[in-house]
Amino acid sequence: MEAEFKKLNKDQYRDFENWIRENNGELYENKVTYEVRWGKDEFFYVRLGDESFITLNDILLAISN
Repeated sequence: MEAEFKKLNKDQYRDFENWIRENNGELYENKVTYEVRWGKDEFFYVRLGDESFITLNDILLAISN
């Protein structure tokens, strides 16, 4: 099943990108990819290519803690 896009504002997306940079080694080892689309509404739409290792909700939860 294909993961749905999550709508993130600029601050949320910046936090997401920082988390990705900090965890890049582990994500690379597990072949985790993500896709980002920028909407005309100034929001970013993000989804993971495969959520078998970690879900986008898990990442967003880790960011908020």
